[in-house]
Amino acid sequence: MLEVYIKDGCPYCEKQLEALKKKEVDYKLYNVSSDREALKRARQQYKADKVPVVVEDGVVQSVGFGGGG
Repeated sequence: MLEVYIKDGCPYCEKQLEALKKKEVDYKLYNVSSDREALKRARQQYKADKVPVVVEDGVVQSVGFGGGG
C-alpha cells in the first residue's frame, strides 16, 4: 500500500489525491501539518523537502506533483 504525505491547503496535494482516486489506488494518508512524526519521517527518512510525497514499500516514488509542491 502507498503512503502519501500531504499538508493543509496544498493544491498539489489535492491534485495528487485526485489522481490516486481516479486510479482507485489504496493509500494511507499522513498530514504533515498536524502529524509531527509524519513530518519528521518525510524529512529525515525520505529526504523530502516538499509535498506531496508518495512512498511505496519504503521507496519514494515521487516528491511534488506535476513539477510543483
